[in-house]
Amino acid sequence: MVRILSDLHFGSRSSLVRDLRQLTPLLEGTEQVVFNGDSVEMLFLEDRAKGISNANVLRSLCQQTGTEPVFLTGNHDPTLTDLHHLELAGGEVLVTHGDILFHGLSPWGHEASRMRAAHTRELAALQQPAGFNDELQAMRRAALVIEGMGEKIRAGNIKPGRLHSITRHLWPPWRPLSILSGWARAPFLANALASRHAAQARFVVIGHTHFSGVWRVGKRIVINTGGFLPLSRPLAVDLDDQTLTVRRVNAINGEFRLGTEVARYEFHR
Repeated sequence: MVRILSDLHFGSRSSLVRDLRQLTPLLEGTEQVVFNGDSVEMLFLEDRAKGISNANVLRSLCQQTGTEPVFLTGNHDPTLTDLHHLELAGGEVLVTHGDILFHGLSPWGHEASRMRAAHTRELAALQQPAGFNDELQAMRRAALVIEGMGEKIRAGNIKPGRLHSITRHLWPPWRPLSILSGWARAPFLANALASRHAAQARFVVIGHTHFSGVWRVGKRIVINTGGFLPLSRPLAVDLDDQTLTVRRVNAINGEFRLGTEVARYEFHR
């Protein structure tokens, strides 16, 4: 069985994962776990070594529980691996972090204008016609435009940890509207992405916006696995030979465990 999780954001003060061993129940009983981007914090240069170390600890934990870890990049860990997307279940399932859905990666972010400019430059530099992986690589390079700004950005942080994370979502006043817009558009943008680059996919699994859910858009099912952050309700996606199952992830006694089933689908193959 393959399990897909995303947006652990381990290493961030806002992450609900304070110790990677909290994830052990989600790793046990699987053959492979796909970490679909933003697994560790390593966007800023001063965080990179620690982020790589955290990823190695997570790899070791997976191996101890008998599962194979597969990491995909996200906008917070754009240099963690060269793998930016997966096509699973004979091509029926497309998995990618989801920042490619938005020009500028995170239009609601405090560095949105800088990201948009960098993304525009990177896309313009691509040879046409550009393939899916080319576009993903361009987006990852665009994410690095703020890699040297960590200390400057953190210098403005007054409230540490989760409270600060929540208040940052409410300021400036346009930011909540931008976040809501991103949540509403993401399923439709994911469907359009699959139409362009993975037409055979019936399911698209993303993260990035931290807004979990399951939506039918046209002939496809779009699943956002949410994040391990305040105000988000993470989901796990399980694949076996015949089915795709979506389940809640609950925090119980300091560990993360599978909860209720949200949806189940049969593969065509």
